[in-house]
Amino acid sequence: MTRQIQDKLIYCDIEYYLNEEILEFYFREFPEKKPDFEGFMTALWRGYVATFEIKNNELLINEIDWFSTAKEFDSDDFKNSNFPNNKYQWFSGLIRIDDYRGEFDDENNEDAIFELLEINEGNFIKHWKLNYIDFVTFKEILFEDFKATYDYEKLFGIWRKNNPKLEDEKIDKYIYDGIIRNVRKI
Repeated sequence: MTRQIQDKLIYCDIEYYLNEEILEFYFREFPEKKPDFEGFMTALWRGYVATFEIKNNELLINEIDWFSTAKEFDSDDFKNSNFPNNKYQWFSGLIRIDDYRGEFDDENNEDAIFELLEINEGNFIKHWKLNYIDFVTFKEILFEDFKATYDYEKLFGIWRKNNPKLEDEKIDKYIYDGIIRNVRKI
């Protein structure tokens, strides 16, 4: 699998490469708004690279560079009509920014300090800095809370549908492993 070109986030004047495409949450909600792409690039399946910034306690979309779209597409018009004042209010959840993420947000480093940015509807809430033990505990609490939500039922159902022979405990392990990416409300 070809590694995808990563989106960027600027926080406290430091640029971080993201292992998750957070603009895709918007396109999952409004698939009709995602532009049609004419080209194909194995390192950029989504067709764009976005640059975000946390400024004045808001998650902003600074820039969206489109790989190749229909000729009549106006990038500035798209951004202005979908994200007034550049605010990305469609995202709630955690964004991981620590130096120990590796290629796929690795979590098996007991010496790491895990850093997460909590966002709620485009508003910056908190910068979490957790040692390994606190990070694992945080994930366990998130997972237990998540299990009481509709989002958990929906995600569990998708796993069940796509993996009918998988045991429930194994599905829960996969959901737990991805809880930082899956949880929307803290």
